[in-house]
Amino acid sequence: MIRTTLVFLYLFMLMSQVSADEARPVYVEIEQVSTFKYSVRWKIPPVMAEGEEPRISLEHASCNLAMDKSPAGLLGRALYECSETDLKFDIRLIYPVGNPALTSLVVFNRLFSDPQQIFSGPEVTTITLGALDEPLDVSKQYLSAGIEHILVGSDHLLFIVCLIVIARSFRRLVLTVTGFTVAHSITLSLATLNIVQVRTELVELLIALSILLLAVEIIKHYRIKDYTSFTWRYPITVSSVFGLLHGFGFAVVLQELGLPQSMKIQALLFFNIGVEIGQLLFIAAVMVVSLLAIKLIPAVDRSQVMITQLSIYVIGSCSAYWLFERTILLL
Repeated sequence: MIRTTLVFLYLFMLMSQVSADEARPVYVEIEQVSTFKYSVRWKIPPVMAEGEEPRISLEHASCNLAMDKSPAGLLGRALYECSETDLKFDIRLIYPVGNPALTSLVVFNRLFSDPQQIFSGPEVTTITLGALDEPLDVSKQYLSAGIEHILVGSDHLLFIVCLIVIARSFRRLVLTVTGFTVAHSITLSLATLNIVQVRTELVELLIALSILLLAVEIIKHYRIKDYTSFTWRYPITVSSVFGLLHGFGFAVVLQELGLPQSMKIQALLFFNIGVEIGQLLFIAAVMVVSLLAIKLIPAVDRSQVMITQLSIYVIGSCSAYWLFERTILLL
């Protein structure tokens, strides 16, 4: 059953998302330029069709719009003048035809205190700022951010799929994924806290290469009789080594979100927990779909090896494309 972990679910995901890590949030930055003035700037991902971009507004009874450039569009900014100090105000994302599942990252740079970052899901279109960060709120935000990132990060999920195939048994799968988890947690922490720094483009390139290498190993295993290698003999070690690399990839996203100065460790911890929850949810979903497909569709049961090989070829093709694309960007 482990061998058929690729059935249907991930092929559908690959067809709907060819590029990796394209799910960028709507980014809104509020800068308190003086006691009574607030500058609002925003950047919308280019996935939005023209005319469907959200309008961003700062709302408080004492605040009035003083300047507005590009009220709609992928880039824009506005200036608000307020008659009160120490405000607790709302940032509203007003979608003319509805939110196409975009998350949002709102950053508030205050004059006399630490910046405030709030990461919200697509269902949240009103974000309250100005209040002090609560530990529980920070935990929820970064937990959901970790889950969100792993579930939309095709390259990381493809790597996990390859690990599932190589593990071949539930016990080895648990140990293999645990090794991957421990390893990427280490480099995620080191990179996010700026203890170790690696060029982003190089990390993304090597992540694509790691997926391609595992895909090649799996194809060799099926095509060459009695084929064995270090990867198949020691999958836990391989997953741990590559996990160190993938941790730097997770750190790129967390660095984009930023960490609250007073709760860095807490935010880092819950983001990491969110990543692990996302991984487990994905593995569980793949296993359930595989089991149902085997029991309900006789052709799937008879063709497990063929389905696995076909799926690995698809994964290898995607990773090869990403490797080429990211090499061009690096050069």
